[in-house]
Formats: sequence, structure tokens, C-alpha cells
Amino acid sequence: MTFATHAYGLPESLEGQPYTLATYYLQAESDENADAKAASLAVGQSIGTWTEVPGVTPEMLAHHLARVTGVYEVPPVELRGQLPDGQRSYIVQIAFPEANFGDQLPLLLTTVLGNDISTAARIKLLDLRVSRELAGRLGGPRFGLEGIRQKTGVTDRALILKVLKPCTGFPPEAAVPWFEESARAGSDVIKDDELLADVSFNRLERRVRLFHETAERVYQETGHRALYCANITDRADRTLENLRRAAELGADLVMVNAVAAGLGTLQAVTAHSQLPVLAHFAGYNAMSEAPGSGLASPLLLGKLLRLAGADAVSFPSPYSAYPLLGENFARIARALRLPLFEIKPSLPVPGGGIHPATAARIVRELGNDVMLTVGGGIQGHPGGAGAGVRALHAALRAAAQGQPLAEAAKESPELAAALDRWPA
Repeated sequence: MTFATHAYGLPESLEGQPYTLATYYLQAESDENADAKAASLAVGQSIGTWTEVPGVTPEMLAHHLARVTGVYEVPPVELRGQLPDGQRSYIVQIAFPEANFGDQLPLLLTTVLGNDISTAARIKLLDLRVSRELAGRLGGPRFGLEGIRQKTGVTDRALILKVLKPCTGFPPEAAVPWFEESARAGSDVIKDDELLADVSFNRLERRVRLFHETAERVYQETGHRALYCANITDRADRTLENLRRAAELGADLVMVNAVAAGLGTLQAVTAHSQLPVLAHFAGYNAMSEAPGSGLASPLLLGKLLRLAGADAVSFPSPYSAYPLLGENFARIARALRLPLFEIKPSLPVPGGGIHPATAARIVRELGNDVMLTVGGGIQGHPGGAGAGVRALHAALRAAAQGQPLAEAAKESPELAAALDRWPA
């Protein structure tokens, strides 16, 4: 492409308009020119194609052509004798004019990760640095971390989210006793599993009515109000209709399987919802696990879901069977809470393999501003779901006070029983 030579630097024409800076990990064969590869990617993902075509004007080049701002080899090879056999690795940064995609996150992803077949490269998107202007148009969470805390009334500890188990296969009426027992014991939020939304044997409308009535009855009898989070995931139009029905019937939060449903669907929900929205991570691993392709998990589950408006984001715990690196676990949580222009922090919601011992460990690692997703670690307690919730409360109190769990267990038989089943 003859105009690939324009795809470098930040000339005044681009500096005068907002752009998103994409950072990639690029793999190339030893004899490939990484600079040319990066330029080809920048051109192909903005105004170019595999061959020169008529219609490309100087104005288009100035305002719509993406530009390479850096190519850095890792490790930094300087001499011919240092060249490795086989592949070489690079960090590449490309600036994309935000006029090319506006506030449309699906189009943003198509732009930065579409990887046009004519300019195909083995790349993994590590990060996106958006402009203040784009962050403002996207808006981020409406409620965010603090808004969910206000809704629960809990400000001094980690929140407990009870996920109803089994995952699916039961009618709504069967789950009422499980919901009630968890609510009476002090669960802050109770939610549907990601595998259950609006299905023939368990309709969303019936489930929301029953759970709302149960939560209200428990509140009148105990003074504790457990919030219900309904899974509204479906195709885009039905998801918005499910949102409307869930809100009218008394749901307190809603959940969207955000990776499976897509960022555009999540954006639509957060734009219309008057309830906090929890984004679930189901399916993210297909996009993030490969070292040389897809999106890095802190970007996908942290920054992008937050920018799309998720008030809370569910992501996997490293203490489950899933071998997530502990460093990435911490990076996802940081991406959800670090300052990002005027965007509110999202509430981190780790899940998977959480019981009292791992709950205390997560709080020590991430702090109190998390909501812990617990299913089997509550319902699998030897004393039942209520004892499981009380054991978690005891573990969280101990973690907040810096008290060893073994000492706390002397004052809590439920915690002691949990530690016997799931040792620290």
C-alpha cells in the first residue's frame, strides 16, 4: 500500500482530534518486518484495503487513517547475531481516530481487533487508552460501586452475593426456600445463575414476582432486605423487554451475560436501566486465553465492561478450578476501580471456588470494596445455606479485623464447620 508510509506518527491533523491508543502484542516470523506489519494493520483497520483503490483523499488520510506510534521488540534485539530462530515478539501501539467509531463499542472492537484478512497479523489487544471525550460520551456506570453499596446499606465490609444453585433445571417455586434461607441468614444480594434467564420451565416474570415477595416477607420479619438480581440475558430486543419486565415486577438489580450477549447489548441495557447492572464474564475465556490473540482479560472484563456502563462486573477467582493467574485477577479488579476520567468505579464481583477461607483471602488481597459470588460455598455448608451465609459473615469480620480464621472459628461454629470442610 503506497499510503502505508503515512501511517506513522501523530501529525498535527490527528493531534487536533481525539484518538484511542491501542496497545498490542504482535508475533512475527524472524524474517518479517514488524514495522511494515504494524503499518499494514493501521491502514487496513482504518481506510485501506489490500490494494490501492481510488477515492483516498488527503483529507481522509489526515482525519481517518490510523497511525503507528510505536513498535518495540521484546526482548530488544539490536544486532543480526542476536536474532532468534522462528518468531519474534513486539509491543505495537496504534492511534485510531475516534471519529471512525464514535461511542459504538462494537464498532470500536471491529476497528481495533477486526484484523481484516488482507492485513492479518497474530496480535493480542492488551489495552485501549480512550480520550476524555470518548469516555464522557460512553458515560460508564450510572450507579457504580458506591451506588450498589448505598442500595444494600452496607458500607463497612465486603458484600455477599448468593448465586442460586443448581444452575438451571428447576421451576421458580422450587427456589423460593433456597432464596428465603439465604436472605434470612444475611445475604446482601441473591442472583440467578448465568445459565438461567427466561426459559420454558422457569419464566423470568414468575421468578421475579416470587423472589420479590419472598424478599419483602423476610424484610418485614427480620429487618434485613436481600436484593434480587435477575438474569435478563437474551437476544438484544428481548433483553431490553426483560429489563422492563424485571424492573416493573420488583427486581433490585439485573444481570447480563455481557461477553456472550455483546458489548452493544450491554450498552443498550445500561443506557435504559434504572437499576444497577451486573455484567457476567461467561464466555470471556474464548476471547482472552490465547497468549497471541484476542483481548487481555483486564481490558475486556475491566476497562471495556466498565466503559459500557456495568455497575458491577463478575470475573473468575483464581481459587477455583480455572487456572487464572493471580496477577490478572488483581489487574481486573484494579481496572474496575482505578481513576478513569470522570467514570465511576465499577464494583468487582469475583466468583468461583469461594468459601469462607478463600473469601477472607480475597478481601486481604483486594480490600473490602468487592462483592463475593458464592454458590456451593453457601449451599454446600454442612449446616445448610443459612449456616453457610453466617460462616461467610464471620470470615469477613475476621478478615476486616486482621483476626486469624482459626481464632474466629472458636466463636463461630458455622465458620468452624466450614473450615473443616474447606480448609484455609
